[in-house]
Amino acid sequence: MATPIVTALAVYEAGKKAYEAYQGIVAFVSLGSHSPTPEEEILARLEVLHQDFVALQGRFDEVMEAVKQAVRVEQQAYVLNLRRDLEGLRGRARTATDELNSWAVGGRKDPLLRSNADNNSRLAANTLLEGDSYFYRPDPNSPDSVFDHRLAYIAYVYVLTVRFGVIAGLNPQYREDRLAREELTRHAARLDWVFQNADRAIEPRIGGGPDNRGSYFLAHQCVDHISGYDTGHTEVGWRPGGQVEYDDARARYSDQLRADMRVRTGLAKLMGCHDTVAYWAKDPRTPGWSPWTPVEVPDSVVSLAAASDRPGHTVLVWRDPDKGQLRTTSYDATAAAPAWKPSVAISAENTVREEPTPRAVASGPGLITVVTRGKDGGVYATHTDPTRPTGWLDAPVRVSGDTTDVLYAEAAATPGFVVVVWRDNGTGALMAAFQDAKGAWGPPQAATPAGATSLGSDLTVTCPSPGAVLAVWSMNNRTLHGVTYDSHAANPVWSAPAQIAEFPGNDFASSIHAMGTGDGKADVVWQGGFGSMWNIHYDGGWSAPAEITPRQLTHWGVPYTIVPAVTGDRRANWFWQGRDSRVQTIYRDPQQPQWSAPLRLGQPWWSYSEVAAVSVAAGNVSLYRVDFGSEIGEVPELLTCFYDTATPTAPARIADARALVARAQTLWNLPGPARDEANARAADAIAVAREVVALDPGYRATLAQWLVFPAGTYLMGSGRHDEAIERMGEALCLYDELIHEQPGSDELLWRKAWTLVNVAQALWGKPDHAQGVQRAVEATELLRQLAATKPTYRTGLAQWLVFPAGTYLMGSGRHDEAIERMGEALGLYDELIHEQPGSDELLWRKAWTLVNVAQALWGKPDHDQGAERAVEATDLLRQLATENPGRYRGGLGDWLMFPTTPYLRQSGRRDQALARAREAVDIFTALNATDPVTYGPKLAAAKKLLDEC
Repeated sequence: MATPIVTALAVYEAGKKAYEAYQGIVAFVSLGSHSPTPEEEILARLEVLHQDFVALQGRFDEVMEAVKQAVRVEQQAYVLNLRRDLEGLRGRARTATDELNSWAVGGRKDPLLRSNADNNSRLAANTLLEGDSYFYRPDPNSPDSVFDHRLAYIAYVYVLTVRFGVIAGLNPQYREDRLAREELTRHAARLDWVFQNADRAIEPRIGGGPDNRGSYFLAHQCVDHISGYDTGHTEVGWRPGGQVEYDDARARYSDQLRADMRVRTGLAKLMGCHDTVAYWAKDPRTPGWSPWTPVEVPDSVVSLAAASDRPGHTVLVWRDPDKGQLRTTSYDATAAAPAWKPSVAISAENTVREEPTPRAVASGPGLITVVTRGKDGGVYATHTDPTRPTGWLDAPVRVSGDTTDVLYAEAAATPGFVVVVWRDNGTGALMAAFQDAKGAWGPPQAATPAGATSLGSDLTVTCPSPGAVLAVWSMNNRTLHGVTYDSHAANPVWSAPAQIAEFPGNDFASSIHAMGTGDGKADVVWQGGFGSMWNIHYDGGWSAPAEITPRQLTHWGVPYTIVPAVTGDRRANWFWQGRDSRVQTIYRDPQQPQWSAPLRLGQPWWSYSEVAAVSVAAGNVSLYRVDFGSEIGEVPELLTCFYDTATPTAPARIADARALVARAQTLWNLPGPARDEANARAADAIAVAREVVALDPGYRATLAQWLVFPAGTYLMGSGRHDEAIERMGEALCLYDELIHEQPGSDELLWRKAWTLVNVAQALWGKPDHAQGVQRAVEATELLRQLAATKPTYRTGLAQWLVFPAGTYLMGSGRHDEAIERMGEALGLYDELIHEQPGSDELLWRKAWTLVNVAQALWGKPDHDQGAERAVEATDLLRQLATENPGRYRGGLGDWLMFPTTPYLRQSGRRDQALARAREAVDIFTALNATDPVTYGPKLAAAKKLLDEC
């Protein structure tokens, strides 16, 4: 019989593997890579997922046995049927993967395979989306059912990951597709429903209570009623405190026990999967926090710090516990191919203390400084140096002088300098050292008189404004004190120490933390004894202490810390790992007196890890933390999440639109229903391009071009003429605006003419022939003006004079006007052929024009001239076909069949008609021998024409 921990582990592993596959697909799609193709990479990820699930089948069987054992014997048939149905859904999802693979391997030509992959993956996922019964089993003790997600969850994460892979494979820019986002949003809601029901089955049991002597007793146990997992009874024992302290301890242990059980039973992975699906389902224009994702750093990472010296550039620094040295890596989001660089050592081995965490600060572009404690007790610093092989100083420099009995090493930066402050344990004074803009350190100086601090004091340092320093420390008498330093003063000195606050009630902060916002303001916070956060605010003077979060959120004591981050728009953020083992945050915007309500970011973690926070752009914050694994056996992993402001730059969004345009073109060239998707992707591109134009009007020409092609032309090609005309009308308005602003631009005038030509075709197909003709004539008139000053436009003018202008005039019965414009085209082609006598393309264009002139003359009617022009056209094309039969012989056969042979026969020139009909039969007989599918029908038509002659 499977034990509860074994079944919990199986559910955990299923969620973990699906989560990894989902994140792998997301990572690939979000990078926008096209080598290998999206389908190939996604299929590779899905194949790994399938093999992982095959390898886990033994564990899944144990889950099945556990569920069977939870019901009566006569109820086990229901469980077996449930398993059969779930395996059928997994099989359907696997079929979808196979169909997507066959479609990709087959050159993406079979629309049925593509459609089937979409349908099968959608059906498998939607069945579990809509079917609540899959997540219940019979209750052996009542006629009701009881929630048990284990079997269905294993199947659901598999089919949902396959469904996401198919969505992303068929449309890597799926986030611009409203329907795809809505589908994934429904699945995110379903995952939350599963989690909420499963979480209700976790029962922390806290017992004990206070006595009448100032102490309380506490014991705990936690049970998951779905898996049967039971932590067992644990006695914490007696602790000092009364009812209030006991209630706080009960709440703290309840949160911790639930968090641990969520990790053990796989619900933490479910939460991470939900966050990932929800994030990638949201509209990219909606701000929000990303899910936690891995950072590929091969080293062992502890004591993590982060800094940014310019937009998009992040530097991580940590202590390698195996080597006792500092290492660093960096990431540049603005690079053509962003990636984390290989880590480098920035200190010698066995030179760095385990505590405290190194401090990393930026004092200007290209200058990041790291401060740490050495094993000899001194304070050391190193900084970036692009002249060195590693990009850093060869070795850290000692900044604390000869003193070795020091405590703390707090650092802060402002443009132009870095300050580090420490406590000299021998004198009880705070000492400071400054690094200038070139990276040179000055000698240590006293920031306070001797005896200004007490043993057990905590220290924090920040820069409230450029050139200003604020150092704050706690005293054993439950007070806070501070000193300031202004580098802009005529003779900069540290101010005299002053008491700035008193801890309220019986609180005594184990640690204090400061953050300056660069506008003369700063905040100091600490954890209160009952799990709330307290704050004093500096704005030239200090506010009274205020409780800024609800209670029972934070941990009191070492090692629990609070990490600040100030964004470029001066939003102040605090981050910490809460009692529920989840990272939590609050923020306050500039000019706002109140802090936000606490927000939890992601899933709970098994072990504590400090969070590193850094702002890399206005409004943006990135978080980093190490997941040290758990009793389940995971390996330590560096993770990150970030606040997505949903305000990408115009170049970034136009790149998204270009990708959508490229996808639309690819889909349009596929057979079958893919053309509907091509129209949808083109519409997505237009929507994004409109957003970009609202940000930067410099992209109006790009939007106008895409409104015509592919958006307008694809709509026209799909018979949606009114929509095509609307898009192209918008393009004309844009071109008119641009021409008004840039009256000398030939390119804009040509683009307007090109748009008019396309509008003419859309109107003709609507059909609105009168307006179609009018727009075609306008296009040729505009292009004629350009050709008068730039002869390079003559080729395009000649082509448009024939089609659409000439053919539409002819189709409207305006034959003389058609003949006139086609005659102008013939004159232009004769000029061009004289200038380029070896151009087969120009000769073919002249022959094509003659064919159209022949039809216009015939319809006038001027049959003799019409037949004569048709003969001239085929004579000219015959010359070309003699030299290049592979390219022109089929076209010659077509023109011989129409209009040449019918025009000659109806003009009484039967012998000439007969000869040309025989020639057509000969041509198509030869071509039919190699391609009967294409030329067989044409050969039959040519023989019929010959018989009629």
